[in-house]
Amino acid sequence: MDFGVLGPLSVRCAGVPLELGTPKARVLLAVLLGRPGRPVASDTLAEALWGEAPPKSAAKNVQTYVSRLRLCLGEPERITRQGSGYLLRTGRDELDAARFEDLVGAARAAVAAGDPDRANRLFDEALGLWRGPAFAGFADVLGLAPEAARLDELRVGVQEERIDVGMRLGRHRELLGELTALTMRHPLRERLWGQLMLALHRCGRRADALETYLQVRSVLSEEAGLEPGRSLQDLHRTILGNEQMPTSESGPAPVSPEAQLLAAVRERRTTDSARMLPPALADFSGQHAELEQIERVLRDDRAAHASAAVVAVSGPGGIGKTALAVQAAHRLRSAYPDGQLFAVLDGVRSQPADPAAILGRFLRALGVPATAVPDDADERTSLYRGILAERRVLVVLDDALDEAQLAPLMPAGGTCGVIVTGRVRLGGLGGAHRIELRVMSEDDSLAMLRAGTADRLDSASREELSDLVRLCARLPLALRIVGALLLSRPHWGPADLVSRLADAQRRLDMLRYRDLEVRTSFGLSYEGLRPEARRLFRLLGLLEAPDFPLWAAAAAVDGELLPTQDLLDELIDVHLLEVTGTPNGQARYGFHDLIRVYARECAEAEEEATARDESVVRVLGALLAFTDFTDREHMGQNMFQREAPRWRPERVEAALPRAVVPMRLLDLERVSLVTGVRQAAALGRDELCWELAVGGHALFEVERYFDEWQECYDTAMRQAGIAGNVRGRARLLVSMAGLLYTRRWYGPAEKSNSEAMILFEQIGDHQGYLEALSNAPFFLVPNGRLAEAIATGREAYERLTAGGQAAAALHAYSQVGLAHLQAGRPQAAAEVLGEIIDEARKHRILTLVARDTYWLCQTQLALGRLAEAAAAVSELSGHMRDFGASGPFYLAHARGCVQLACGEYADARRHLTEAVEVARALDDPMFETRSLIDLLDPRLYDGHEARAAIGQGEHAVEVARRIDYPYLLAGALEQLAGLHALAGDGTGAANLAAEAATVRADIR
Repeated sequence: MDFGVLGPLSVRCAGVPLELGTPKARVLLAVLLGRPGRPVASDTLAEALWGEAPPKSAAKNVQTYVSRLRLCLGEPERITRQGSGYLLRTGRDELDAARFEDLVGAARAAVAAGDPDRANRLFDEALGLWRGPAFAGFADVLGLAPEAARLDELRVGVQEERIDVGMRLGRHRELLGELTALTMRHPLRERLWGQLMLALHRCGRRADALETYLQVRSVLSEEAGLEPGRSLQDLHRTILGNEQMPTSESGPAPVSPEAQLLAAVRERRTTDSARMLPPALADFSGQHAELEQIERVLRDDRAAHASAAVVAVSGPGGIGKTALAVQAAHRLRSAYPDGQLFAVLDGVRSQPADPAAILGRFLRALGVPATAVPDDADERTSLYRGILAERRVLVVLDDALDEAQLAPLMPAGGTCGVIVTGRVRLGGLGGAHRIELRVMSEDDSLAMLRAGTADRLDSASREELSDLVRLCARLPLALRIVGALLLSRPHWGPADLVSRLADAQRRLDMLRYRDLEVRTSFGLSYEGLRPEARRLFRLLGLLEAPDFPLWAAAAAVDGELLPTQDLLDELIDVHLLEVTGTPNGQARYGFHDLIRVYARECAEAEEEATARDESVVRVLGALLAFTDFTDREHMGQNMFQREAPRWRPERVEAALPRAVVPMRLLDLERVSLVTGVRQAAALGRDELCWELAVGGHALFEVERYFDEWQECYDTAMRQAGIAGNVRGRARLLVSMAGLLYTRRWYGPAEKSNSEAMILFEQIGDHQGYLEALSNAPFFLVPNGRLAEAIATGREAYERLTAGGQAAAALHAYSQVGLAHLQAGRPQAAAEVLGEIIDEARKHRILTLVARDTYWLCQTQLALGRLAEAAAAVSELSGHMRDFGASGPFYLAHARGCVQLACGEYADARRHLTEAVEVARALDDPMFETRSLIDLLDPRLYDGHEARAAIGQGEHAVEVARRIDYPYLLAGALEQLAGLHALAGDGTGAANLAAEAATVRADIR
């Protein structure tokens, strides 16, 4: 991306201009570009946008304009929240003003090196970037005028320098026109008048040169009441006396003191003081891939860089940034023989290092006498870059605060290399190769632990070492501390340390050794945050979920989404929080394990117990609001009455993506639901606890998360029992019935549902009773009580429909269709299923549409309507995502059944075999039996194959008996009878057929 301020404001992406929207968005961008790499306070932005009387809502409005500008730029990470303001991240090669200053620095270095041709080219390139006055149209904006004036003044000064170089090259005749125009535009700049006089004189126009002096004398007198300065008067006298003046032909122009100093320093050999690297760790291990990256960029790929090659290493405290940078720098010494400079910038300290002071140390190390080091910071930078222009020097800048601190310390030429480390992501370092350090692998962590403990761990078991690595969360600083503790305490073994570290509340107390301390490392980052960001950090540490979305973070602090996003970005910038993934295009956030421990410590130390509990309850309330949303999207409406407090559902829903399958959204919160139930129970919030447990029901069922389902039920039922919450117990029994049904334990499922109905009746919860009634047909159909299932299903459908509960009503009615099908009435089944599908479409109950489309396919096959059955399969394929984990079974089985009916036996066998395999992978005995019955159809076998398939048939019969599903048992017996007949076992076939008939006779 290219930003232009040397003229009208412009932004281009890949050469294409970007539309920036409103005038205020353009003002905002201009002010941010006026301070590249530095945060701009929100108050300053407000003044720029509205002048000295901003509205009361200015802070919120600034956030809104920043959000819109992020969208316009198409790169939201470009603008980040820093402290009380915002920072626009730009590389120096992306901003024309920065490129201009870099080119000017290189040109000045060329002048000092005695290369006027190169200097002239670089000056021309720099001035060619200008398209008009700096920040044209915005120079009167509050806060921007000084930067615009500075750049305009710099431009004129550079024009004067370029003209000096041109005069040295003997181009005085070519410069006359430009000088005449410049003196008219800047009539009070005596240097320009002097250059014009000199050019005229060297062109043989002595009279015109003297006339020019009279002209400037008159201008200065009239406009400023001044006489020309001494240098202009001396030049006038020289021309008047027609004295010989140096030209490009007669001799060089005088060399400036800065040029003389540069030349003297260049002639010296690199002093020992330019070898500033601290010692490398003797036991350095791990991070080998990152080490190779740094070497490749700074050694192998250096020739590809027009400016200094830069590697920026970022990561949280204790991750090993400094150790990696120093190790790499030592390995690169031969590639940078003219010196290695090193400085700690104290970016996380309350008083970061002053770049000017660092430059003073660097200049002295490079051979500049202390008395010759300039006082002015800009002059130090210019001298520093001039010295390094033709040297091969490696600069290591450790613990950087931000791009603004780094800018004066960056070499300009392409002969140098730079390694920068910092806890913040330095997005504004244009052209830098970025390495973000994360925790090491377990193998690297074990290697580091062994390397740091000599032979102390030779007798330790792999399990003990793995426990140490796990408790250190694979953080290099923690591992180094553990190694030091083991070496300094010979009487401690690995098991002793494991037992001491196992207590999370004491873990950070243990992870310290002399000046090494994990807590202090994290604390430096924490203390540098704004108060609001510190509060968010510590409250998020109270959550037991491994990761969380934006809306959960907003709930933790009871905040709005956009300001919370800014706070999250601030935590991410300093690596106190990390983005764990971006499913569905939305970020999820999480802690490093030890940072989570530290965050919880901060919460317990700085927040009252009531405030801590309220924060957790808000997050769990937001999770409930989220399950409400996914339940409505999944089933068309909420399936039960909800009373536990929700946190701002409108904010939660505003943070969610649309056009995403609700169960996929809910799946992201699967672990959050389980940990949320635990935390609600720990807080004694029984209503919150059981509603969270029931809120996960649809997900647990669709994706078959049986372990999570059982854990949530057990925890919530225990809490409801303690609190005497009868309604909660009843709702949980309904959920447990669903779990038992999905596990195909139909008897226990019916019992659990019946107990729930009794409890609902006891407390007079009519709606709860009807919802439990809607489940009853699901248990009656497998038991072969088809007439009862039809009657119960119709009753539930009618009563729930009257109560406006369309989803639950259709849910019950679907079993009426299935009961008709299993009772041998496919036409009645087709009518019911068709009605259900139409109504489910109206209410957007897509899971019901999907499931009953499958049953409609089976019904059409029973009616012999093969074309309609094939059409149902085609529609079914479009509903795969609505089925969840069971989708592949339904589709494969339906396809196989249609192909079997159509006589496409090879394809049928393939798809039915696939259905059996999927059923077994799902551990679903009902699915397995159903697909085996069709796979064992005698039409697919000859006599020899039939004998081989009998074992499968016997297995199908055994599974159908075990799950007590008479309809499936009869089907399995009939297919097994057919196989026996094909194999020539007439007696066995007759016996099996008779048993099948008996079973069917009991299905009513």
